[in-house]
Amino acid sequence: MARRIHRGAEIFGKTKKLFQDREGAIHQDAPCLPVDAFPRYDLESGPSEAPKEKLLEQSLEIAGQILQTEQVLPLADLAHRIVEDLMVNPNYTYRELLTSLKEDPRFSVTSGQLISLPSVENPADIFFRKIARMKKTRRNG
Repeated sequence: MARRIHRGAEIFGKTKKLFQDREGAIHQDAPCLPVDAFPRYDLESGPSEAPKEKLLEQSLEIAGQILQTEQVLPLADLAHRIVEDLMVNPNYTYRELLTSLKEDPRFSVTSGQLISLPSVENPADIFFRKIARMKKTRRNG
């Protein structure tokens, strides 16, 4: 029997991002990302019991695949895309993921926590153009 996974409220058809703080409280989207919080896939299950290093390694592989198509993403969006792909609640924090991304030569991290592949020139410009296109599409659609 399949269990229903509670993923959080949907706003305009898009599921809001979940994270769990150090005290164990689960939140949805925040104005400021708490770097010591854990990205969450669902509300029912606990953190993965897989070794943290193995999960981070898998997450970096997934991040590389995601950035092949997206080019640049902020840390929060990339983390939640990774969690969607992993389909588990990782046992690492945003800070640990960011540190791994910074240490891995396959990725480039700006001071504003925009993540891209090193081959992407001017990731901030690409990101802001992408945001402008999204806003324009919303206004016209």
